[in-house]
Amino acid sequence: MRLLLVLTVIIAVTVLLWGSWQWGRRPFYLVLSLVLAGLLVLGIGVWHGGRDDQVRLPPDGIVVTLKGSLASESGVRLTGNLANRSEMNVAAVTLLARALSCPDTGSECTVIYQQPIDLQMYVPAGKDYSFAVVSRHPDEDTPVDRWELEAIDKLAYPNR
Repeated sequence: MRLLLVLTVIIAVTVLLWGSWQWGRRPFYLVLSLVLAGLLVLGIGVWHGGRDDQVRLPPDGIVVTLKGSLASESGVRLTGNLANRSEMNVAAVTLLARALSCPDTGSECTVIYQQPIDLQMYVPAGKDYSFAVVSRHPDEDTPVDRWELEAIDKLAYPNR
């Protein structure tokens, strides 16, 4: 699709330059200067366009606190707080939601279901915000005793 757009622009600029050449020198030089100025602006945008790129990084500095869970027909609503203690602004965080079954209070809990969830939320460095995400119900008939959330990775804006 991008190639088709580039070819269309090239053809349009060529026809515009050829038509202005037919009108005379003055319109041709005016159109040529506008085309060159546009190419210059486009080149600067491509050259400096990577300044706001986002990169996937490990979840260093991301603290996820689960405050509550509420089961409904469509899934389980998990609410909590996301704190960004890193030096980079964060655009999104991938969370891993785990449903745990704890048969006895003294024994280890068993993971009966887990699901990655993308949380698209801008969190500046040093800030924290409340969030709510929805996880699917576990397929098994084992009752869920509690839920856990863990940050897997983050989509961040690197400092330059």
